[in-house]
Amino acid sequence: MKRNVILGLRKVDWSDTSRQSEYVGSVVSALNGIGDKLDYDYVCAVSGSAFRTSFSVEGWNHGNYHVINTPPIIEHTFKMLGYNVSQRVCSDYEADSRLIMGCIDRGVPVVTVEGIVQFADACVISGYDDDGRVLLGWSPFMYLKDDHPEEADETGYFRKTDWHKGFFADCKGRMITIEGRCEKPDKEAILSQTLKLVSRLIREQSLVPGQHNGLAAHKAFADALLTYTWDDTYAPYLNVMCNYKQYLDRKYAVKFFLDNDRDDLAGCYEKIAALCAELGQIIPQDFSADDMFSDKEKLRPYCDVLLQIRDLEEQVLPLLV
Repeated sequence: MKRNVILGLRKVDWSDTSRQSEYVGSVVSALNGIGDKLDYDYVCAVSGSAFRTSFSVEGWNHGNYHVINTPPIIEHTFKMLGYNVSQRVCSDYEADSRLIMGCIDRGVPVVTVEGIVQFADACVISGYDDDGRVLLGWSPFMYLKDDHPEEADETGYFRKTDWHKGFFADCKGRMITIEGRCEKPDKEAILSQTLKLVSRLIREQSLVPGQHNGLAAHKAFADALLTYTWDDTYAPYLNVMCNYKQYLDRKYAVKFFLDNDRDDLAGCYEKIAALCAELGQIIPQDFSADDMFSDKEKLRPYCDVLLQIRDLEEQVLPLLV
């Protein structure tokens, strides 16, 4: 049975508690794997990931932070980095398998969105085994035995059999295949086009059905904590922890704007990043403040900070030119 693996891809996990985006980590891993030495901080900012906010219209959605809820980010990411990519929504197993194997055979990793490993925002696919019936790669969720009880591959990568069923199929996962390099925009064009995307990410109320976006998402998050009812504190606490991944990345906007001589925007995002850090202090990311979810008044300070972030990002909008 045919097997092929791209060795040595940068691991995508949550060992760095300040860099938690699976999508950004997967993009960096894939592009580093073909010789483009990028870092998380720059890709997080230039992709727009440092500015995204999404919140479910109805009920808790622990995948609010998934990039699929802000799809303009995907095309923009690779365009700004100088790559042509194709996106394919999973459909026919044989065709999808051939597509992934073809990329691996030419030494190019594949980034999958909503997929391969259950609950994953994104994975980087580094190889295949058993004629494509098994995929290999990195994901922070790779150790979930309920999803795939298989032991890790000898390379360290996860092994996922029946990858075309379950989570990936149910969520209409996408395969992002890197077709090759294109002309990379110059620094001025990168800034200009990224500012246009950031404006959309803040201003537009919804980018996909069923999800609030931007300013509306900040308010929806705060409203949910103050108005939803729950019997078990686990779901709202987990939702806070998952949503915090979006706020955690705001700090990477600061250096991006400083490097582009936009001290005005950098100053705004220094204030926003400080408020985002405060969120992590009010409700720690370790389930140690479970009692707060038994008294909504204890959640009010967190919600007040969410609304302060919303107000500051609203003030940012006129500057995004």
